[in-house]
Amino acid sequence: MSDSQIITLNVGGTIYSTTRQTLLKDPATLLATIASSSDVTSATDAIIILADGTIFIDRDGALFAHVLNFLRTDKLSLPEDFRDTARLRDEAEFYGLEKMAGALAGAAISVSRPRTANGYNNGTGAETGGYITLGYRGTFAFGRDGQADVKFRKLHRILVCGRATLCREVFSDTLNESRDPGGPDDIERYTSRLYLKHQCLERACDLMAEKGFKLVATCCSGANGLSATNHPILASNMGSISQSDLMNQRNCGDYEEQRWAHYTEYVFFREPQSGYITPSPRDL
Repeated sequence: MSDSQIITLNVGGTIYSTTRQTLLKDPATLLATIASSSDVTSATDAIIILADGTIFIDRDGALFAHVLNFLRTDKLSLPEDFRDTARLRDEAEFYGLEKMAGALAGAAISVSRPRTANGYNNGTGAETGGYITLGYRGTFAFGRDGQADVKFRKLHRILVCGRATLCREVFSDTLNESRDPGGPDDIERYTSRLYLKHQCLERACDLMAEKGFKLVATCCSGANGLSATNHPILASNMGSISQSDLMNQRNCGDYEEQRWAHYTEYVFFREPQSGYITPSPRDL
């Protein structure tokens, strides 16, 4: 290949070198005109021929890398965290790359909202990704002998926190929304006022797994199993209570409730649908 087949472009201050054949892949584009015409400056005021023969294009230099890659591979390949969809579409339209502009427009339509701290929305009706937190206050019960052999765990209520639409998608008719002030059309609203109609933690976790969620974090507070010296029963009688009375009072329901009540949260996350592209604010 001769030197005449190598074309050097200065796009917004960034230097690119490519072959003439690459720029000619789509004959209807401005880049094909640059590669085939000796008078490229007549095509647009944004093009200037420099003294060393380099063709200067007054456009975004960083985004041109994606334009050139599209010409080379004939497909749109963008990073997962790419946020300049609208600007890149403007560049594609400037160069006359209708196929690339159409692919970018389609990506913006299929993802109508950006990733938020709480989740995703791809606008297609397919499964979305995001975080859901299950929380519950439970109580451990013990035998009458006071030994630390846990008999069962009582759940008072399973709370659900997350984006309202995502919670509805996962739990459907098992979700109780009576405490939630929102409505069915609140697309991105976050809520911590939902809870499940049943009290089976295993059933809730199984459903999360079936829906593609993975456990990513958990925390628990309150269940330390130690004597609560500031408990009213103990604090008022520590000076006069006998050992047997102390054991009986420790085993009473009120003391056990406060001693072994605990709050636990499980944080679940589901990845968004593959091919997700986060649009820039101009897409919204």
